[in-house]
Amino acid sequence: MQNQSPSLFRVISTDYSSYLSVLFPIVFGGFAVYFFFIGNDALQLFSLLAIGAIVIGGPLLFQRYRTISSVFTNGTPTQAVITSIGFFRGRGRVEYSYTFRGEKHTSSNAINRNSRTRNLRVGQTVKVFVDPDNHKQAFIREIYM
Repeated sequence: MQNQSPSLFRVISTDYSSYLSVLFPIVFGGFAVYFFFIGNDALQLFSLLAIGAIVIGGPLLFQRYRTISSVFTNGTPTQAVITSIGFFRGRGRVEYSYTFRGEKHTSSNAINRNSRTRNLRVGQTVKVFVDPDNHKQAFIREIYM
């Protein structure tokens, strides 16, 4: 059964590591532009940091989006129960338990606080998509779709 895949924007706005892979090049690039216009010696440092962030963040974002999309496209839906959720400032972690092919698993995701993740509660039943090749990897449908 073919499932729908989340948009790149949803992945970036929900998944913390994807968000950081976009944020760091923007921040370092912004500083580089700023130092370019004021003629400061820090231009070279922030230019190198921006390039480094792009070189590391680009492939990280591509891999993370591909992983999440693959699980939603090829994964198996099942019910899970949120066992823990916590936020510190704008970031957080959600943990959930589910049974897949007769085995109980626990998984978690580092997430950003947004309108979809703010509504999650401990004890809530959610639909997750489980990677059929790696049963410990699952993503909550409600926050990515």
